[in-house]
Amino acid sequence: MALDQSQNQNGRIGKACLFVVKITLVLVLSCAAAVAYLVVRSRDPVYVLRELKDWTDYRRFDPLIIKVAREYDLDPRLIKALVWRESRFQADMVGRNGERGLMQVSEIAARDWAAAKGIRDLHPEQILIPETNLEIGTWYLSKAVQRWISEDNAVPFALAEYNAGKSRVDRWVRTALKKRGGPPVTAETFQDSIDFPSTARYVRAILARYDFYKRRGPLLMGEPGRL
Repeated sequence: MALDQSQNQNGRIGKACLFVVKITLVLVLSCAAAVAYLVVRSRDPVYVLRELKDWTDYRRFDPLIIKVAREYDLDPRLIKALVWRESRFQADMVGRNGERGLMQVSEIAARDWAAAKGIRDLHPEQILIPETNLEIGTWYLSKAVQRWISEDNAVPFALAEYNAGKSRVDRWVRTALKKRGGPPVTAETFQDSIDFPSTARYVRAILARYDFYKRRGPLLMGEPGRL
């Protein structure tokens, strides 16, 4: 009798274990299918796989990005797209020419921002602080957006200025005007006039990433887009 009870008990345990294994397998397969669906649907599987691998790096600055973007009335997804292109979300990155942080801010841009805000004694290492870096970079970009706000789409002009400076953007606008035989200069004709391959690629990459983020919706639930 005791042996029969033991066998029955072992049988029940075996069935329970088998049930747990099946449920676990179903959940794993469901998760894998969901990930595969997201990867395919995203149109950028490489980015999605990297994001899944380094989830914290790719998402941890979203609240700060939203906060700073609100201050300057820009779309947080545009700022995130620029951060992605400049630093791949590495807050301690230092560029070849001394640009620093998430938005690869130069010391000249940082000094201009500090002067505009009445801040004295801004030290280079402070530029690496994520919130300060996002504040300076977004301030600089917002100035460029406002400068080109009368165009059909100010964003490509502003991004080119962020990368190459206002004087070069002015030259590219003049080139576009000559090609068209006069105004208006559209964002498309302007981009065609950028004769720096690195800047042309830079603008295209950020615009593509910006569209990618817009297709996803707000960076955080309930956060409206702008621009």
